[in-house]
Amino acid sequence: MNHMRSYSSDNSLQWEKNTSTVNTTRHTNTGSMGSSPIFRATSNSNIEERKSSIGIDRSKSRSLLQTLTNISSLNLNSIPNVVTTALPPTPAMHWKKIDATGKAPPRSLRGHTMCMIEEKIYVFGGCDNKVCYNDLYIFDADTNWWMHCKTNGTPPSPCRAHSCVAIDDDIYFFGGGDGPTYYNNLYVLDTRTLTWYKPKVDGDLPGARRAHTMWAYNNMIYIFAGGDGSKALNDVYALSITPPSTSFTNNTLATALAENSPRFVGSVIGSSGASDCKSPVVGSLSERSSVIGTSSLNKMSRNTILGSNNGNNNNTTPTILDYTFTWSNIKTTGKSPSPRGYHTSNLVGSKVIVFGGSDGHECFNDIHILDLKTNHWSRIDADQPIPRLSHSSTQVGSYLFIIGGHDGIKYSREVLLLNLVTMNWETRKVYGKVPSGRGYHTAVLYDSRIYVFGGYDGHHVFNEMYALELSACAYLPQITDFEVAEMVD
Repeated sequence: MNHMRSYSSDNSLQWEKNTSTVNTTRHTNTGSMGSSPIFRATSNSNIEERKSSIGIDRSKSRSLLQTLTNISSLNLNSIPNVVTTALPPTPAMHWKKIDATGKAPPRSLRGHTMCMIEEKIYVFGGCDNKVCYNDLYIFDADTNWWMHCKTNGTPPSPCRAHSCVAIDDDIYFFGGGDGPTYYNNLYVLDTRTLTWYKPKVDGDLPGARRAHTMWAYNNMIYIFAGGDGSKALNDVYALSITPPSTSFTNNTLATALAENSPRFVGSVIGSSGASDCKSPVVGSLSERSSVIGTSSLNKMSRNTILGSNNGNNNNTTPTILDYTFTWSNIKTTGKSPSPRGYHTSNLVGSKVIVFGGSDGHECFNDIHILDLKTNHWSRIDADQPIPRLSHSSTQVGSYLFIIGGHDGIKYSREVLLLNLVTMNWETRKVYGKVPSGRGYHTAVLYDSRIYVFGGYDGHHVFNEMYALELSACAYLPQITDFEVAEMVD
């Protein structure tokens, strides 16, 4: 992979405010545990002797038992040297900082993307305070192992504030920028071979932009809003993905991919150079040389896109470059959200929940829903206004977990929950090592953890990985049968 760098000095929009982090007092919970008496067994020959020497008084024993029973009524504050500080309850949500392991943990990044496929988290692009990058890192969430990966093909240019979405084992990337340069290119990363592709696209192409959002639904990839360097946007585009004219059975495709495109496996121990992950030899597919806050990254099946078997047993395997990609501008009804960037969009069923963002002047607190079955916009009246931009929003069952971001005054370290059934805001007590306030980070859900990486607090760019352990809320991802609250036009 070509590790390209370029210097970034984006002055076109004022979303990234140079605001200092608020120093919030951290409540540290400590406690002490007294030692209990240890009773040791004695030999049977001494039992009677010890009983007679002790001379147990049964009435005194009953009195002692009554005292112990009523111990809850004691005023512990009246007893010297008794520490009464509460211990955090075990089932409470808590933060944990992940110790970096591996040969090449990522540099400090903001405005990058993060996408999860199985147990691996793919981090691409982003920038620090001066330079944009196009490096690819992989974090194994089962082993906490970082890998800095070499790739095949030509990667996107160094960029930040781009977007991505996973479809099966491919990650689609769109847009982004670096300094005064904005992009509207589409790239695809095949995660099995770590190969980049830039497919040909047709139709009504969206304009170059960054700070937009992206999701996949019903064999289509959607993008919404963002900024083009001169103004904020609020348009919706969809990319249709059409398989090649030759039909392939799902089994034929799966077999061909397995035989010709060996799956990437972990890290390579003892490999030389700055990277500790290598791409396998692609074999017959080698001709395939020349995807902020994050929304929920949704997976579509490549087999679903291919369609059904029409009886053709052609053994030729289709590749990304054999598909037809066509952009179209989606005409919506209802009142669209005002132009914005650095918002979040979460696909929940057939509805997209858009929250927050900024037009470069104002930090928004509104919530909108786009019904993808009707392309109709509706507005939600939440129980209280909470402004946010450059936050992350992760769906966990019937909730959206909003982490960090900027509230128009300062960078936040809060974890807020938006109940999708009632559309009310909720909070939970969170313990552990709380990340400092930040925005332009990324977050993904894996098992019962929300992983948060990178970000910016107005002064510093981070390269830390944190995990929010859901603990007693770990059941939430299993809640799938619910209705999003009714909308207000």
